[in-house]
Amino acid sequence: MRLLAVALLLCPLPGLADTFTLDAPPVAVTAYASGAQVTRRTSVDLPAGQHILRIADMDPNVWPEAIDIRLQGAVITARQWTQAPDQPYRAPRTPAWLAAKEARDQAAEALAARDDQIALALAKGDAAQDQIAFLNGIALPDETGTDVDTLRAIGQLIASDGTAARAAIRAAETEARTLRADRDDLEFALREAEAALRAVTPSNTQPATLTLNVTVEQAGSATLEINYISDFVQWAPTYRVVLAEDDTLMIERGASVTQSSAEDWTDISLTLSTLSPFEGSEPGTLRPLRRRIIDPKEEAETFSRLRAQSGVADMASPIMEAPVIVEEATATADFSGVGVSYTLPGTVSIPAQSDAVQIALDTLDFDATLTARAVPALDDTAYRLVEFENTSPEILLPGEALLYVGTQLVGAADLDALPPNDTADIFFGRIEGLRLTRTVLDRNEGDRGIITRSNEQREEIRIDIENLTDRAWDVTLRDAVPFSEQEDLVIDWSATPSPDDTAVDDQRGILEWDLTLAAGETQSIALQTELRWPEGMILR
Repeated sequence: MRLLAVALLLCPLPGLADTFTLDAPPVAVTAYASGAQVTRRTSVDLPAGQHILRIADMDPNVWPEAIDIRLQGAVITARQWTQAPDQPYRAPRTPAWLAAKEARDQAAEALAARDDQIALALAKGDAAQDQIAFLNGIALPDETGTDVDTLRAIGQLIASDGTAARAAIRAAETEARTLRADRDDLEFALREAEAALRAVTPSNTQPATLTLNVTVEQAGSATLEINYISDFVQWAPTYRVVLAEDDTLMIERGASVTQSSAEDWTDISLTLSTLSPFEGSEPGTLRPLRRRIIDPKEEAETFSRLRAQSGVADMASPIMEAPVIVEEATATADFSGVGVSYTLPGTVSIPAQSDAVQIALDTLDFDATLTARAVPALDDTAYRLVEFENTSPEILLPGEALLYVGTQLVGAADLDALPPNDTADIFFGRIEGLRLTRTVLDRNEGDRGIITRSNEQREEIRIDIENLTDRAWDVTLRDAVPFSEQEDLVIDWSATPSPDDTAVDDQRGILEWDLTLAAGETQSIALQTELRWPEGMILR
């Protein structure tokens, strides 16, 4: 029996059940156009046996059924999600938090020490003031019974001590003023330290708890990874597009990331994806289209009979409205079959409930063609037009762009998706030196004069474009003439010089001239239109 007891003592026994509260912060996030997948990861040394693992700082808005838990080195036997735990929660004191708190405490101590010094200096002045009050309150003895030497000694005492006290007051005020000189700097440093501490203080003050019951066959290190979906995340591409003096184009790509979850992301690996996995994974379902025809007379009789049966004599006849057809078209760009994603180098931090965080990605350079676009009917100056080809291997995603000519901000635009080897046009603001004038030389609307007819309209226009800049410009000038799809409405027009295109972008009546203007040059275009239609008809 004794030998058996010794043998049992030498054999390893499974560890008793214990509870381990783990710090498993978010380490990686894949942000989609809407929503994100968050990954938490941690390691813990576990003895053999059955144990409880608690992660006490989970986002309470997470859908618990969709949490994917992977544990290496142990087996999960049960899991529990507690939305609002009873026990209070204290965030783990991270090294960043401890450093920020120490800096805050030091800044507060420095400000308090300075206030103490100021108070001590003022106390010296108060003491000197009390001394003056005491000296002023000394009662002189009866002159008849006091000799001259005594009176002189009292007077000298009051004079000397009073002078010293007033000098002490002045010195105290000078010292206090000197000490106050940089107090504002110390107070500002404290506010900065407090803001830095708030920035690293977890905002999830009422988190949920994930509890795992695990079994460990052999003592060792276990690695826990938790993946879940957060609905409160969005990101969008941003651009800064710069037109340089040599007519090259520089595009600085960035991303605007917003997250309003209940957890902070500190030093995470961030991936931006163009996929939208939460907007549905299957196509819509078509319904059978049943059509029928009816006899209007029979329908009216049926309706009258139903109206009589209901006892409503003044019921109006039904109004048969034309069917409304709603056409929904969703334009999606598919470039790789599984979307496009960008993994940022290094790590980023995005606090919860914060404003959008702007993240710089990279810069792309392109050769560009700079021309001018003129629409005299609407504008008095031409606009810069830049055409470029996406020679990079990556798609430029749709997003908001700020436009610069050199260092001057000239406007903003919404860029469309631009695949590799495709081209795009971007307008870069007005060219004040390209002046446009559109003058109506003659207009006859058929309702003035004796010999004019009421079914005729004539118009003569002159368009002038003047280059007041110090460089030559290639200009595409556009104007419009009316067109008709009715044989009875006859439209004739002529232009000098003739336009290079009479249906820009397949739009009938939109004319375009390709012009080249040297510095200081002016060119003109003459445009005449004539419309005729039958008597008694009205022109619209």
